[in-house]
Amino acid sequence: MSDRIDLAMQVATFRFGLIADFVTGTKLGYGEKERLLAEKATRAYEIPGSAKTRVSRATMLSWISAYRKGGYKIEALTPKARADRGSFRSLDTTLRLAIIGLKEENPYYTVPVIIKKLRLAKVLGPDDPVNKATIYRFIRQQKFNRISDNAVDRRRFESEHSNQVWQCDVLHGPLVFIDGLPAARKSYLMAIIDDHSRLIVHAQFYGAETFEALKEALRQAISRRGIPQKFYVDNGACYRSEQLERILASLGVALTHSRPYMPQGRGKIERWFKNVRDSFLPMLPPTSLPLLALNERLDQFVDDYNNREHSTIKETPYQRYRRDLSCVRPAPERLLDYFRRHEYRRVKKDRTVQVQSRVFEVPVKLIDRTVELYFHDDTPEDVEVMYQGLSFGRAVPLSVTVNAKVGRDYGEDTLRPKAPPPSTPLTPELIGGTLFDAVVYGKDGDEA
Repeated sequence: MSDRIDLAMQVATFRFGLIADFVTGTKLGYGEKERLLAEKATRAYEIPGSAKTRVSRATMLSWISAYRKGGYKIEALTPKARADRGSFRSLDTTLRLAIIGLKEENPYYTVPVIIKKLRLAKVLGPDDPVNKATIYRFIRQQKFNRISDNAVDRRRFESEHSNQVWQCDVLHGPLVFIDGLPAARKSYLMAIIDDHSRLIVHAQFYGAETFEALKEALRQAISRRGIPQKFYVDNGACYRSEQLERILASLGVALTHSRPYMPQGRGKIERWFKNVRDSFLPMLPPTSLPLLALNERLDQFVDDYNNREHSTIKETPYQRYRRDLSCVRPAPERLLDYFRRHEYRRVKKDRTVQVQSRVFEVPVKLIDRTVELYFHDDTPEDVEVMYQGLSFGRAVPLSVTVNAKVGRDYGEDTLRPKAPPPSTPLTPELIGGTLFDAVVYGKDGDEA
């Protein structure tokens, strides 16, 4: 407020200096007065609070009149607030109501979108001029001055411990070159932040926003920083995978989705993405980088962030994260096994199952049983067979030429009448020995 008052007095002082020849008691003839006014109107000035450099004759006459009517006080020359300030004269009532209706329909409509919709609805003509700044100010005034009956009670929150909540989101990145592809393509930055410490647990650019990219990011994060209690994500397709739910459930992690169109709940990761847009992306070269080189630059940026004092928590994210390590669950052994694809198959009479167009043989004991198959997409030939929580080893790729040269494995449950019924869970003790060990019989039917 004081700055505004100072500027008003500077303006008044400037105006008085310009009209002093006409108001200080000196009598001027008509011709002399007009000569002075014309001379002053041709000069260039530094006008306080204005980009203009010239003052017209009519303006000087209006200042002379205002000074005399104000009792010859300098305050009479201070700028007056516009009587129609805030009335938005260029927006008629119909236009204002239409803008308010569009914002109530969708609060996320931007001013260009609103203008386009106004033209489509013929509220604005195709060639009608419109000032975007005026519409923006009108929307801002409506937001600040109106009480909303639909306002949502949002509160700032922070998890109490490290690894209690991880937030994950994706930012569209620059064009990059990927090995094996002839042209540059868009990259996607997938990042995970610890809610308590603001530590960036993992961040990496990928060539696509897919579940495979999410799975790899999550595996690296857990491998390096342990297991979170809750994984907080949006409603994108890659976060709605049943495989993601199974992976997290097997690790004891709760999967939570934010409400649609409510990014405020992921405010910490969104704030870090703003940091990336403001401080990282502008520093990249104008030409596209290889994906590997882009991630090398990102690693340095993340390391600098994690070890720099955060304005909110008043310490570095890395320091705050390490102060609470007693609450962090370490990554399990054979972590990679938790990230395998999981599918069910019923074993056929020829003891085979099919996985991704490949046919495998499983133990004969599992014929007509529904088994669980675990494998990685990048190694589909390595399939582990599970039944009722027990591992039956690796499935064997089918070779019909080899099968033509070996005898059949009839299996104990086929030859012995006292075998357990199908409803009884199979165990290694019931099966006996190694799962792929065949029972060999002599010529007279006796066991060899």
